Amino acid sequence: MAIDVVKAPRWRISIEDAAWAAPLRDYLRRLGLEPKESGSLAFDVETTAPVAELEEYVASWVNVNAIPVQLAPVADEPAPQPAPKAQADALQPLLLPPPRIGELLVSKGFITEGQLAAALEEARETNQLLGVVLLRKQLIFEDELARTLSQQLSIPYIRIMSLGVNNYVARLLPYEVGVRAAAIPVRADGGTVQVAFADPTDPAALAAVREHLPEITVAVAELSDIKTALRSIVGSGAR
Repeated sequence: MAIDVVKAPRWRISIEDAAWAAPLRDYLRRLGLEPKESGSLAFDVETTAPVAELEEYVASWVNVNAIPVQLAPVADEPAPQPAPKAQADALQPLLLPPPRIGELLVSKGFITEGQLAAALEEARETNQLLGVVLLRKQLIFEDELARTLSQQLSIPYIRIMSLGVNNYVARLLPYEVGVRAAAIPVRADGGTVQVAFADPTDPAALAAVREHLPEITVAVAELSDIKTALRSIVGSGAR
């Protein structure tokens, strides 16, 4: 036959003067309680004694020693529940670094490992984005680059020349920053701005934009469209 174990209520007895903490602990022990330290100025006790009896103990201590003491119930903290497996699986991709653009393009069969290695070396030497180098070497088409990033990163692909951008929002980012990061703000939703990047996997580009727009959602667009929009909207307003 199973026996239900009822846990005794827990109380916290606190004192403001640290010098009196030890005498208070000894007093509680003499009452038959088992005080457990809860910080340097409090003790937790578990007892089935009526609350009126506990209040009488505390009042007696205060009357004899003239030292304030507080009595309060302690609520049991719920045990942390493990995240459901589906939720844990959904969060796992957020803990992983985003795939690099070169790896994505090789996996898609658009370029070879050798072409990637050569393009990476040129990107380092010229201080340009890998996507810019690949496009200049005509190893890949712009729409292939943008659509691959959209699919692999699960972010929107925006045809800027078809959908357009909000002119006011676009000017929130300085022209020079947009050119350097190959990015342009597209539209705003409350305090969040959607920004289209030619290469959303480039951490330097993301960091440069976030210096001016802390709250952004990321999208991808074709590099030539971004350049054209920057010149016609942001650049014209800056000159």
